Amino acid sequence: MLALFMRFGPDIPFRRMLNRHLVERPLDILLAHRRHQFVFMIIAPLMLLLGGEATLIFGPELMLAYAADVALYIDLVVIAAASASWTRAHAALSRWRPRFLRQDKRKASGATPRARRSQRTPARLTGANDDDGEGRDAGGFEVRWSNAAAA
Repeated sequence: MLALFMRFGPDIPFRRMLNRHLVERPLDILLAHRRHQFVFMIIAPLMLLLGGEATLIFGPELMLAYAADVALYIDLVVIAAASASWTRAHAALSRWRPRFLRQDKRKASGATPRARRSQRTPARLTGANDDDGEGRDAGGFEVRWSNAAAA
């Protein structure tokens, strides 16, 4: 109910005070730290509680320094894994993007791709109705006209 009041309630001093103390101040505290510091806050108590003999041998100061190194290492490994997976995902999406964009454009405009017309070669003309040109005449004899014979 308090979250609903803070979201949809009237703009009164009580609502502003709740927003300041329950939202803005915790965010300021969280943003003041870096990622590896949060990992350190998780790893250090675990190492101190579970590494009883190591804490006795090395002392709490050395264990905390080792926890800080482990926290930085884990932070770097997580960032490297996220970067590699982002690179792979981006490469896969870049291969699929043209297909999706092509379909979206076609659906949005309502146009469909036209089929190319096949280039048909016209059929060879036969001399079946040509009695006075080159080719065979009605009697089946081949007649050739040349300019030298006509002159």
